[in-house]
Amino acid sequence: MKLVLALKKLLVVLLFSVLPLFTFTQNYIDLVKFSYSATPENKIKDDTLNLNSKTQLIDFGIDLTAPIVLKNKNVFISGVVYEQTNLKTAKTNNLIYTINPKIGYKTNHSENFSSTIILLPKLSSDLKKINGNHFQIGGLALFEKTKTKNFKYKFGAYYNHELFGPFAVPLLGFYYKSENQKFEANFTLPVYAGLNYRLKSWLNSGISFNSFVRSFYIGDVQNQYLVKTSNEIFALLQLHSKTTHLIIEPQVGYSVGRSYRVYDSSDKVDFGFSAFKFGDDRKQLNQDFEDGLIFKVRLLYRFMIENN
Repeated sequence: MKLVLALKKLLVVLLFSVLPLFTFTQNYIDLVKFSYSATPENKIKDDTLNLNSKTQLIDFGIDLTAPIVLKNKNVFISGVVYEQTNLKTAKTNNLIYTINPKIGYKTNHSENFSSTIILLPKLSSDLKKINGNHFQIGGLALFEKTKTKNFKYKFGAYYNHELFGPFAVPLLGFYYKSENQKFEANFTLPVYAGLNYRLKSWLNSGISFNSFVRSFYIGDVQNQYLVKTSNEIFALLQLHSKTTHLIIEPQVGYSVGRSYRVYDSSDKVDFGFSAFKFGDDRKQLNQDFEDGLIFKVRLLYRFMIENN
């Protein structure tokens, strides 16, 4: 018990030294995120062979973030993301993983302007017969300008050398919180958008949108890789516990344009830019399955500034 209290005090001291330096107008930071999602069984889109094959998707993820203030009042950012996806059929369980350390640096150029550079190396595969093909390297650059105490805008870019080739995404967004502190909008397009409204002190409702593209080397099958693509929209609730800073977030969503496509490892594109692929004449080696419902729950450890 004493150790828990000591760690909590240390965390409070650390966060109070870190948070004022961030230009975010939001009054919290999520240090730990757990997520679990599952779908009903998804049928093949074009089942011309009458295979009647169905696939259930089960995802589990952990996202840890640890900001550290330096003497010059800039911020060193570290953490790790672990994700696991199970493509489950009646006969097989195919697991793919992402282990993604994040190492970055946030520079406060002025009271209202900052830049964040994050290096994102990752291991992305089925973790079988691991070699150099299982590793990727990417990065993120994001610039933030605070206009008022309730509004800021941000812009930047994400890059990763995926297994299908170089891939870049321009980022543009904003953060807004209403004067009464009940409504919150957080957009980083085209990858994320979120709207939240506080119904009670312990209950929020909202919607969110996520879009992503990831590639995984399949070491158990020679010379193949899988590309995971989806656009997902969710309705959600947030149940807050003020005493523990924990949030339980049940979500119900639907996927749009979801695919888990397998290609030969020599089959690549010239360049990927957001939703566009240039020089893409790859031959897909499997079949797509239908879009559908997603049931998701997240558990967050959120440090609230105003409560302390």
